[in-house]
Amino acid sequence: MSGSKRSDSALTMRPPPLTAECGLIINTSFSVTGFGKRWTHCHQLANYLARYASANENDPERTSTLLSTFFNELLEAIYRNHARRGLINITFERRLDRVCVKAEVPVDEQSLGFYKRTIELASNPELTAWYRERLENDISEEDAGALGLLELTVVYGAQIAIHDAPGPDGNGRQSIQLWVEFPYSELDEV
Repeated sequence: MSGSKRSDSALTMRPPPLTAECGLIINTSFSVTGFGKRWTHCHQLANYLARYASANENDPERTSTLLSTFFNELLEAIYRNHARRGLINITFERRLDRVCVKAEVPVDEQSLGFYKRTIELASNPELTAWYRERLENDISEEDAGALGLLELTVVYGAQIAIHDAPGPDGNGRQSIQLWVEFPYSELDEV
């Protein structure tokens, strides 16, 4: 006589992760002064944010490694291009197939010029040729500063933009919102 076998109802494998298609991943805020003093820990901050952002992915280690590279380039650009005082606010969101990072960065005239020039370069139809030429030759300090953010665009397909922040802070300082959208579903193709 045959009957149905009783199966073990205990889970033997970890269920697939459930990832929200859209929504906040993590938000962080820190002072420009504190960020500058602890710059040697930038890679640790990038690694932490990447691990947090990729915790529910199918291959969290691989995703975390790639996101850490993205976040490290972004943090390095912010470190080198900000005003002397103020707060840096960074929000990480998931939007379908992208991780969107909004960084509100206090700027002075020089750092604002850097971001505007970098965004202008990113919209250049010959950006890949420009990028390769800069990698192969001696370049100006101004171009060298932009290479990290532009690498995210050329190599990884990220999209970058800047917007004016809602207004100067209570002390009259100006901020910008730097938007970077990293491809998330395309990471296997990178």
